[in-house]
Amino acid sequence: MTVSTLGYPARVGIPLSALIVAVIGSAVNALIAWGGVSLGAAATGGLLPAAYIPATVVAAIGGAIGWHLINRYARDPRRVMRWLVPAFLVLSFIPDVIVGLSLGWLVTVTLMAMHVATITVGVTTYSRLMPLHPAGVPAPPEGSPA
Repeated sequence: MTVSTLGYPARVGIPLSALIVAVIGSAVNALIAWGGVSLGAAATGGLLPAAYIPATVVAAIGGAIGWHLINRYARDPRRVMRWLVPAFLVLSFIPDVIVGLSLGWLVTVTLMAMHVATITVGVTTYSRLMPLHPAGVPAPPEGSPA
């Protein structure tokens, strides 16, 4: 296993970070969903474990792969992440607002909090396990010696 100038082996960094985000994100989302339901949100749809756990796992895997690809191919991955992460967060709110029109705004706020939590756990985990390379320093081809 070769560690490139990216500072981590992709074969370990991607699945490990995805696993950590999936587990911690699902646990945090469970607490947020419980809190929303306790405050009166309808316990339906995205507030049920059968909905948010698979969604969190898919987001964790997609986020880890996306983080790695941007780190590998972007000239300035920090700059890309500064606009991409907030853009993903805002886009994730669109279905929440649509849900709010039919199930109520407490459900919407709860779902939005779950999205913020998942992205926060993701960015924190990915940045520690797969640190972004400095601007202007291209990543070497995968498998090349460090």
